Amino acid sequence: MALILVILVRAIIGPTVIDRLISINAITSKVSVIILLIAFIRGEHGFIDIAFVFVLCGFVGGLWILGVLTSGDWRLEEKGLKFQPKRKGSVE
Repeated sequence: MALILVILVRAIIGPTVIDRLISINAITSKVSVIILLIAFIRGEHGFIDIAFVFVLCGFVGGLWILGVLTSGDWRLEEKGLKFQPKRKGSVE
Protein backbone atom coordinates (compact mmCIF):
# COMPACT_ATOMS: atom_id res chain seq x y z
CA MET A 1 0.00 0.00 0.00
CA ALA A 2 2.82 2.40 0.79
CA LEU A 3 4.33 1.82 -2.64
CA ILE A 4 1.05 2.80 -4.28
CA LEU A 5 1.14 6.10 -2.37
CA VAL A 6 4.72 6.76 -3.54
CA ILE A 7 3.73 6.03 -7.13
CA LEU A 8 0.67 8.28 -6.72
CA VAL A 9 2.95 11.14 -5.69
CA ARG A 10 5.03 10.45 -8.82
CA ALA A 11 1.87 10.52 -10.93
CA ILE A 12 0.89 13.90 -9.52
CA ILE A 13 4.32 15.57 -9.49
CA GLY A 14 5.97 13.70 -12.39
CA PRO A 15 8.05 16.01 -14.57
CA THR A 16 6.69 14.68 -17.86
CA VAL A 17 3.42 13.28 -19.09
CA ILE A 18 5.05 9.95 -19.88
CA ASP A 19 6.18 9.64 -16.24
CA ARG A 20 2.61 10.24 -15.14
CA LEU A 21 1.26 7.70 -17.62
CA ILE A 22 3.72 5.04 -16.46
CA SER A 23 2.83 5.78 -12.84
CA ILE A 24 -0.88 5.40 -13.50
CA ASN A 25 -0.26 2.09 -15.29
CA ALA A 26 1.82 0.88 -12.34
CA ILE A 27 -0.95 1.83 -9.92
CA THR A 28 -3.57 -0.08 -11.95
CA SER A 29 -1.30 -3.13 -12.01
CA LYS A 30 -0.76 -3.05 -8.26
CA VAL A 31 -4.46 -2.52 -7.49
CA SER A 32 -5.36 -5.45 -9.75
CA VAL A 33 -2.87 -7.66 -7.87
CA ILE A 34 -4.48 -6.58 -4.58
CA ILE A 35 -7.91 -7.49 -5.99
CA LEU A 36 -6.57 -10.89 -7.07
CA LEU A 37 -5.09 -11.50 -3.61
CA ILE A 38 -8.43 -10.67 -2.01
CA ALA A 39 -10.12 -13.07 -4.43
CA PHE A 40 -7.65 -15.81 -3.52
CA ILE A 41 -8.01 -15.27 0.24
CA ARG A 42 -11.81 -15.11 0.21
CA GLY A 43 -12.23 -17.79 -2.44
CA GLU A 44 -14.55 -15.61 -4.50
CA HIS A 45 -14.04 -16.08 -8.22
CA GLY A 46 -16.06 -12.99 -9.15
CA PHE A 47 -13.20 -10.75 -8.09
CA ILE A 48 -11.00 -12.29 -10.77
CA ASP A 49 -13.35 -10.93 -13.44
CA ILE A 50 -13.31 -7.53 -11.76
CA ALA A 51 -9.50 -7.49 -11.73
CA PHE A 52 -9.41 -8.51 -15.40
CA VAL A 53 -11.81 -5.71 -16.40
CA PHE A 54 -9.80 -3.25 -14.27
CA VAL A 55 -6.56 -4.18 -16.07
CA LEU A 56 -8.22 -3.92 -19.49
CA CYS A 57 -9.67 -0.49 -18.68
CA GLY A 58 -6.25 0.69 -17.50
CA PHE A 59 -4.59 -0.58 -20.67
CA VAL A 60 -7.16 0.92 -23.03
CA GLY A 61 -7.14 4.18 -21.07
CA GLY A 62 -3.36 4.36 -21.34
CA LEU A 63 -3.52 3.80 -25.08
CA TRP A 64 -6.21 6.46 -25.41
CA ILE A 65 -4.18 9.00 -23.43
CA LEU A 66 -1.10 8.20 -25.50
CA GLY A 67 -3.09 8.63 -28.71
CA VAL A 68 -4.37 12.00 -27.57
CA LEU A 69 -0.94 13.23 -26.49
CA THR A 70 1.07 12.16 -29.53
CA SER A 71 0.72 14.29 -32.60
CA GLY A 72 1.33 12.22 -35.67
CA ASP A 73 0.66 8.89 -37.24
CA TRP A 74 2.40 5.57 -36.55
CA ARG A 75 2.55 3.32 -39.59
CA LEU A 76 4.12 -0.08 -40.02
CA GLU A 77 6.54 -0.18 -42.95
CA GLU A 78 8.88 -2.86 -44.25
CA LYS A 79 11.90 -1.51 -42.40
CA GLY A 80 10.07 -1.22 -39.10
CA LEU A 81 7.96 1.19 -37.17
CA LYS A 82 8.50 4.78 -38.27
CA PHE A 83 6.96 8.02 -37.16
CA GLN A 84 5.36 10.13 -39.87
CA PRO A 85 3.95 13.46 -38.72
CA LYS A 86 0.59 14.46 -40.15
CA ARG A 87 0.63 17.27 -42.67
CA LYS A 88 -1.82 20.08 -42.27
CA GLY A 89 -4.60 19.90 -44.79
CA SER A 90 -3.94 16.28 -45.80
CA VAL A 91 -6.96 14.00 -46.00
CA GLU A 92 -6.58 10.32 -45.18
